Amino acid sequence: MGRRQGPLAPAQGAGHTLSMPSLDLSGMLESSPAVSSAAFENMGPTLEGLRQTVLALARLETHPFHHTPGGPALEAEVRHAARALRREAEVLVVAGIGGSSLGARVLCAGPRSRVRFLEGLDPATLPARLQAIPWEKAALAVVSKSGGTLETSLNAAFALEALQKACPDRWRSRTVLVASPGDGPLHRWAREEGIPLLAIPPAVGGRYSVLTPAGLLPAAFDGVDPSALLAGGRLGADKALLLQGARNPALALALVLAGHYLKGMTEAVLWGYGERPFLFARWVQQLWGESLGRRLGDGDGHRVGPTPLACLGSEDQHSLLQLFSDGPRNRWVLFLTEEAPGPPLTPFVRSFTGLSPRVPNAGAVQEALWRGTAQALAESGVPVARYHLGTGGAGDLGEAFFVFMAATVYAAALFEVDPFGQPGVEAGKRLTRRILEGA
Repeated sequence: MGRRQGPLAPAQGAGHTLSMPSLDLSGMLESSPAVSSAAFENMGPTLEGLRQTVLALARLETHPFHHTPGGPALEAEVRHAARALRREAEVLVVAGIGGSSLGARVLCAGPRSRVRFLEGLDPATLPARLQAIPWEKAALAVVSKSGGTLETSLNAAFALEALQKACPDRWRSRTVLVASPGDGPLHRWAREEGIPLLAIPPAVGGRYSVLTPAGLLPAAFDGVDPSALLAGGRLGADKALLLQGARNPALALALVLAGHYLKGMTEAVLWGYGERPFLFARWVQQLWGESLGRRLGDGDGHRVGPTPLACLGSEDQHSLLQLFSDGPRNRWVLFLTEEAPGPPLTPFVRSFTGLSPRVPNAGAVQEALWRGTAQALAESGVPVARYHLGTGGAGDLGEAFFVFMAATVYAAALFEVDPFGQPGVEAGKRLTRRILEGA
């Protein structure tokens, strides 16, 4: 392998990182008190039992992995719906929140994206955001697993009002509902207006739904190939469900999560370098936060759950690196990267910045930034690892999505919690409705 470059495996050359998704735990295996080669050996039978159990559960209709990633029928449905919307519109507005939009935002990242997202509620900026959308050229996808999420319903109502004013005769053919079959308020509205429904399988929770129409439809509208996404998801499933031991990236991530938590490192920093890796970090943040944070038993009971924190590189080097380096030892860091060479460094740029001719492009600078940060953290005693998203293409992302979903299910078994449902979130929704009803 040659001389090492810091705590993680070396790149394949300046600005040219690995070209396929991969998990690198080399730094942790050498230095972390919670994860080592011996830990994988000692946990081998347990991890293999988990893998066999999840593989068996994935064959059941009630398990999300039975339904995602889907097959040719799902691909055909998504392609048909995306083509129909593209015939009508140039821009797709997605009204959704959390699992109904975070995965799609990863897939539709980039300055030329034709997809706009209405997620949370900010009364101060909402009028300007609505006004900035060219509604005469727009279509609308309302995405809600339950069909009753308040923020989604409110944003959808504002969007529908604008869409109906801009194209009163065509708004129905420009609108689609993505939800699980049911009888929620959005379902009843869609049936009354003749709005088509693209179904999220009932067994698939919102934060696990990126490889259903929730993520596939916006991506397909934006030009992302759904067949490549689903093929990548199937490759991720093969790795996450069929590979054994440390070769299985999902099992390895689960052991990292649980091992550090049991050693008192309860904070998992997800540090995405670049827009898409950061959005992927936010998707993982919800996935781990909602799936692993649990209260066991009645009353106060026993509470478990690592705290995931999404950070943006290199911006957060200048706000959080000092804390992470010299602050409390209650965290480990997972760097999320992708292969993105970016523009070459011209003579003017080299002269202005003083960078060497050996630095070929902006991507090489980005790589040096995260590698320098990783090495600084490792030298301060903070465990670091890296998950590389490859080129950030559809297949690579599909694989990464499934690997992290499987890692969550495995980690939940190690924590002895149910990774599905979100009782704390539902309690908040009920109380919000009660407050509004009493206003």
